[in-house]
Amino acid sequence: MSVFPVLIVCALVGPAANDAPTDKQLGKLLSASHWAIAPEISWFHYEEPGPIKDEGVFYGATVSYTRSFPGSYEGRLLRLEGGFSAGHVDYDGALMDGTPYTMEGSHDYLANARFLWGPLWQTPTWASYLHYGLGYRYLQDDSTQDPAGYLRHSNYLYLPLGLRASHALGGPWYLEAAGEIDMLLIGLQISEIPESTADSSNVENWQWPGFGARASVEARYKTKSIDLALAPFLQYWWIADSRLSSSSLWYEPRNWSLQVGLNLVWRF
Repeated sequence: MSVFPVLIVCALVGPAANDAPTDKQLGKLLSASHWAIAPEISWFHYEEPGPIKDEGVFYGATVSYTRSFPGSYEGRLLRLEGGFSAGHVDYDGALMDGTPYTMEGSHDYLANARFLWGPLWQTPTWASYLHYGLGYRYLQDDSTQDPAGYLRHSNYLYLPLGLRASHALGGPWYLEAAGEIDMLLIGLQISEIPESTADSSNVENWQWPGFGARASVEARYKTKSIDLALAPFLQYWWIADSRLSSSSLWYEPRNWSLQVGLNLVWRF
């Protein structure tokens, strides 16, 4: 994900690249306290080793609140955000015995909750916000509409580290770009199938290590009465093989997923 280091370089070398006067509105763009609602549409792809993959289209929205702090915390921002999306995915893979198998129309739900904190600084060409914090990601895959399907819950707790930068293009137009790296703290997969013939409890598998990366670019239009943006984005995750379950009969193979989509961001 090359966006992240490029943004860091731009924020640090901005004064040398352009000696133009600082746009007074630029710092306010990121530092002003505000709410944001961002409906989205995205394409989702999940894959494990071998022929196993899920694909589908998700629809959802993200809601966030950004708060600036004066006084002793001046120049720092707190951001709380939560998102939810849902869609239908098609499975192309195999049964436990290796028999090729497909399923259509599984119901998937994806939720995210994040707490972010970090400093804001400004150069003559960029206003930048470096953030870090704690995030939780939940993915539910419900394939119970198929005779071979079951309900599966993926839980990830992670540490995000990212950078968001804003640049004035002229008039009411601004360019905003963001990049982030996510380090997995722990992952827990819960499959609603019996652990064994002697144990009817759900199968649980702990996963670690893993990492994610996300990037987005915004074309933002801001006036006194309107603040809208179109923001294409992508989100990638890679998770390693899990530990064996309590019966040593089950494990989750390493996997990766990619989500590519478009947000319509409304700030107020």
